[in-house]
Amino acid sequence: MSLVARKLATGVGRTEGPVICADGAIVVVSMDRGEVLRIEGGKTAVLAEVGHHPNGATEGSGGAIYITQAGTQRFGPNAGTGGIQAIAKDGSVSWVTQDPIAPNDLCFGPDGFLYVTDPTRGRPARDDGRLFRCDIKTGEAELLCSLPWFPNGIGFGLEDDAVYVARSAVPPGRPESAIVRFPLNGGKLGKEEIFVQTGPTHRPDGFCFDTEGNIFIGCNTNNEHDKEPGQVQIFDRNGKALDVFVPGSNKHYTNVALGTDRVLIITDTEGDAVLAADGWSHPGLPLHPFRRKR
Repeated sequence: MSLVARKLATGVGRTEGPVICADGAIVVVSMDRGEVLRIEGGKTAVLAEVGHHPNGATEGSGGAIYITQAGTQRFGPNAGTGGIQAIAKDGSVSWVTQDPIAPNDLCFGPDGFLYVTDPTRGRPARDDGRLFRCDIKTGEAELLCSLPWFPNGIGFGLEDDAVYVARSAVPPGRPESAIVRFPLNGGKLGKEEIFVQTGPTHRPDGFCFDTEGNIFIGCNTNNEHDKEPGQVQIFDRNGKALDVFVPGSNKHYTNVALGTDRVLIITDTEGDAVLAADGWSHPGLPLHPFRRKR
């Protein structure tokens, strides 16, 4: 089934995120503006000003939005402190933890903890990453593992026995770009397994799943100097390629979220816009903590 893209919001800066909230609103972050934005009823409003460089976002059971703040390490000496921030419904901002150095993305796990990717270093290195698990009540952050590659998007699939992480790779000699699966047992990560590879021309960023276990991956072009646009690559629950969707001519379609209404939300980071793509055949798999136990 073909997807058809349309603009949902414009003038949002270099956007990432996106979160389809329990109340139906869509929340994204504006990385260059240091803002968290709420899109509802065709209107975009600033939920909170967090400064620095927000990146990933997710929603908690009480309606608070949790974001990764990339901070100083990857974005210059004046970018501020990295860590995890919480935005309450009234827009007030607080720190959950400042242990991860330059976190990129986050999601809740079935155990109620936040799982966080912390690439630490950006281009050209991309070789010093970490995965954390964070208790939002105490702020305690547990280092799950260190990685010799750039961990980007993170999420839980149809089954809860593994955490999936986007391995974004650009420089020659690095491990190939892929979605990596880590078996999870009692809060401990097992040995990484390749779930899908996104090919030599595109690197994975954020991703989501539908209720059939299919994965949608926002993929940025590896070559900034050619005309190759970014893509959304779609694979089934066994890692078999299903489709490639090209939302437009820009190079950075960084992240995606799929709603229960089967509408795919895409952050067009280069295009200063949030897109919506209609026409998928299955609803989105709800995120934790809103997912019903199987």
